[in-house]
Amino acid sequence: MNRTETLKSRWRPEWSDRPDLKRLHGAFNKALHFIESLPAHRAELAKPGNLSPKGMNDSLRALAAEKVVPDLRRAMWESERTANGLKNDLSRLAVPRQHDKTDVAGAMLRGEIRTMLRGMGHGERVGLVMSDPAFLTAAFEGPAALSGLTEELRTDLERRMIEQAHGPAIEAINGAKAAVELTRAAIEMAVSTVKTEGDFGNDQLFNSWMATASAEVEREIAAEKATTDKLPNTAEALTVASYRFKDGEVVRDGFHTFQAAA
Repeated sequence: MNRTETLKSRWRPEWSDRPDLKRLHGAFNKALHFIESLPAHRAELAKPGNLSPKGMNDSLRALAAEKVVPDLRRAMWESERTANGLKNDLSRLAVPRQHDKTDVAGAMLRGEIRTMLRGMGHGERVGLVMSDPAFLTAAFEGPAALSGLTEELRTDLERRMIEQAHGPAIEAINGAKAAVELTRAAIEMAVSTVKTEGDFGNDQLFNSWMATASAEVEREIAAEKATTDKLPNTAEALTVASYRFKDGEVVRDGFHTFQAAA
């Protein structure tokens, strides 16, 4: 199993049927295509035997600058937008912590509940917090110790309550997060392929070339960010990781970041 087959095998069939992951799936497939097509293109250039190594490098770099790097940057942007949407989805599932500061009576009642919770045994305390909305609201206001809890326990209770109330939504979000990570791995590997097949021996040279090749797309993304609320803060253009394969799994050895063009 080669590297593209390894990545492709990790894309779950159910992700392909999700409308919210349709664009991400396209980005994933585009990255896989480039991982395979760039080495094939260099091999075709070498067949006639009339091009010097510099000639092959120049030809491949020109192709990558025009046809590959812009699409990879757009693919990375799609993964960033999807990831940001997942963060928003998770935040909507969180236990509410905001209260009406003008409701004095409500604040006093929650204070009395926290006093009661501190005097209870662990099992009874946890049971009430998880089953009674009034106790839940009180327990998640202020420091955890005020309700006889630790911050770690309260975080665990929140996770358990969210899973109980929103099990299918949590499962869908976790699946999408895995799809995003897999897509990013494919994109990073595709950019690493550009570096290898373009025979960039100097990281500084490659960084500069990447910035130039992605500059127009960076401007497009910047314009989109300027007109859209709550977009991810993307300081990086593309991140290239070094991968090896072990027992059919992709293992990241390290990474190098290519900054966006100014």
